[in-house]
Amino acid sequence: MQAVCLASGPSLTQEDVDLVKGWRDNTPDGFVIAANTTFRIAPWADAMFAMDPKWWKVHYREVCDVFEGERFTTATLDSRFALTRLDRFSNYRNSGAACIALAAMKGADRIVMLGYDCMKDGDKAHWHGSHPAGMSDAKTVALWPVIFDRLAKDMRRKGVQVVNASRRTALKCFPRMDLDECLEENWNAADRFAAENRIP
Repeated sequence: MQAVCLASGPSLTQEDVDLVKGWRDNTPDGFVIAANTTFRIAPWADAMFAMDPKWWKVHYREVCDVFEGERFTTATLDSRFALTRLDRFSNYRNSGAACIALAAMKGADRIVMLGYDCMKDGDKAHWHGSHPAGMSDAKTVALWPVIFDRLAKDMRRKGVQVVNASRRTALKCFPRMDLDECLEENWNAADRFAAENRIP
């Protein structure tokens, strides 16, 4: 089973998201998980994950209005918020990382990452610009590669293959491929890349 996880890095484009939607519409066992505000350009995604309780308090009504997929968090919020809480992913401290862990939990053995820049583009940290005032705006971005190193090891232990198709990225712990190759399920190429560029 294959999944695509959409993070919120500044390199994420509508063109790429539309390509993923086309793949999703034609892949019976494929599914898509969006992180945080990326639900706005992928309201058709099967699920979304946002860790920050402040984020939910700001965006919950909008999510309910436009997003029909499952909604996950690690936050503790009151009963007004119809969310599924998965505390087991809180140690990743990053919604994009939690999306990958969630995809594996749902049975994906092949996961494509998109929008996982884990670096700023000038002063821009997200494709959608800054979060509203009072919310954290990627202040810990320099620590994210360490989080993803741990996630990558967890996925390898589980036998889950993860490929990073982001247009630009600071992450070095996952093999990289072009998005169109990933969506064509050219996993033989991914296997060769991983073998030639062994990541411990």
